[in-house]
Amino acid sequence: MKLSQLFIAALFVSQTAAAISIDWTGGYRVEYTAVNRPSLTEPKANKNYALNFLYLQPRIIGSDGINIVSRFDIMGSEIPAYRNSQLGSVIGGGLNDGTGATGTNATSQNQNSSHLNVSQLYLNVNHEYGSLLVGRTPIEFGMGITHNAGKGQFDHWNDTKEVVSYRFVVDNLSIAPMIARVSQEDFGGGVANDQIYIVEYNNKEAGSKAGLFHQTRSAGPAYNDYAVGELPGGVTAPTTGLKTQTVNIFLERKWSAFEFQIEASFLTGNTGVRDASAAEIKVDSYAVVMQGLFPPGESSWEWSGKAGVVSGDNPDTTDTYEGYILDRNYDLGFLLFNHRLGSNDIIGTSPMHANDGAAGNNLSLQNSADDEAVTNAMFLVPQVKYVYDDQIDLKGTLVYAQLMNSKKFVDMKKDLGLELDVELVYKPRERVTWSTGLGMLMPGSAWQGGVNNYEKKTTFGLTTRAAITF
Repeated sequence: MKLSQLFIAALFVSQTAAAISIDWTGGYRVEYTAVNRPSLTEPKANKNYALNFLYLQPRIIGSDGINIVSRFDIMGSEIPAYRNSQLGSVIGGGLNDGTGATGTNATSQNQNSSHLNVSQLYLNVNHEYGSLLVGRTPIEFGMGITHNAGKGQFDHWNDTKEVVSYRFVVDNLSIAPMIARVSQEDFGGGVANDQIYIVEYNNKEAGSKAGLFHQTRSAGPAYNDYAVGELPGGVTAPTTGLKTQTVNIFLERKWSAFEFQIEASFLTGNTGVRDASAAEIKVDSYAVVMQGLFPPGESSWEWSGKAGVVSGDNPDTTDTYEGYILDRNYDLGFLLFNHRLGSNDIIGTSPMHANDGAAGNNLSLQNSADDEAVTNAMFLVPQVKYVYDDQIDLKGTLVYAQLMNSKKFVDMKKDLGLELDVELVYKPRERVTWSTGLGMLMPGSAWQGGVNNYEKKTTFGLTTRAAITF
C-alpha cells in the first residue's frame, strides 16, 4: 500500500514539474463587422462578415534564463493575402473550397477544416548583461507605426523576422545589433537580408523613453522580387539589386498629468524596378506621428489625441516613389484608412494590394477585410473616454484628414472628410473584453476624384467583438 502511494506521489510530482516547465498563454477573439456602402455610391453594395481566431503561445523553460517560445495560430485566414496575419477565418467557411473537389455546400453536413500555422519560434537566452535571440520572433518599436507586433486584443496584423541578435543592456540603455534573413531561395543561397541596429533608452523613474531603429534591406539582382505593381510608375521588373534604408526615431515623456509620444520614420533607397523611361525607381518617403494623453486621475474623463503627416506619391516623378504606408495595426478610426472606400484608389494604397487578383485572393472593395492603412495624409484625431465604472467605458473619436498629394487626377481636392466613431467597452471580468462600435464617415471632396466626379455619399459601419486573453 505504501509502495503504491509512493508511486502515485512520485507521478504527481513529476507531472507538476513537467507542467512548470511549459508556460502557456494565448487569446481568443470573435467579431462581426458590417460596412454600409463602402463604394460611397448608389446603388450601394454592403459588406458584412464575422471572424473567429485563436492563438496559443507555449514557452518552454529549458533551464534558468533559457526559453524556447512559439506561437500556434488556429483558424487563421485561408486567403493567401491574409494567411500570414492574425485576421482569423470567416465564420461560414463552406465545405466547397471553390474547386468542387471537397464537395458542395448545398449537400454538406460539415464545414471546411482550417490549417494550424506556426507563426513564431525562437530561442531566448537571458543573463546578467543582456540576452540572445535566435529564430522567428515578433518585431515592435516605438508607437508601432512601422514595426508592429500586433499585441492588442483586436489587432489583425503582426510583424515577424527571422533573426540572430544580441541585446546588450547597461543601466537604462540597450543596444541590439541584429541580422534578419528575409528570404533564402534554396540551401545553396540566394538571400535577402536585413541589417538592423536598435538603440533604446528607458528611464522608468523619470518617465522617459527614446529609441533608434535603423534597418538596411539588401538583395542581389537575381533575388530581388520587387513586384512592378507595388510601384505606381513601375514598368520593368527588377534588373538590379534591392537596397533600402528605414530609420525610425522615437521619443516618449510621461508626467502625472500628461503623456506624450512622437515617432518619425524615413524610407530611402533603390528598388531595382524601372519606369517607362528605363530609369530605376527610388523610394524617398517619410512619416511623423505624435500622440498625447491626459490621464483621468481622479476624474472619470480621459482625453487623448493623435496627429501626423504621412507622405504620398507624386505621379509626376515616375522615377521616385514618395509614398509612405504606416503599419496596418496603427488605426485612426473604424472606416477611414481601415476599410477600402470609394470608386478609386484615392489615398494611394494600391501598392499594398498589388496581389488582389492573384490565385486564391480575388480581393476587391466589397470583398476585403480591414486591410487599408494610413498613407498620403495629414490627420488630426481627438478622442475622449468616459470611465463609467470599473467595467464600462464609453469612447468617442473624431477623425479629420486631408491628402498630402492630390495630383492623381486633374482638379482633385484634398479634403478626405470627417469621421465620427463611438464605442462602448464592457469588461465583465479580468482579461475579458466586449466592444461594440459605430462609425460614420462624411466624405470630403477628395473622393470625387477631380474631373471624374465620383459620388461621395455618407457611409457608416458597425462592429461588435469579444476577446479573452489567458
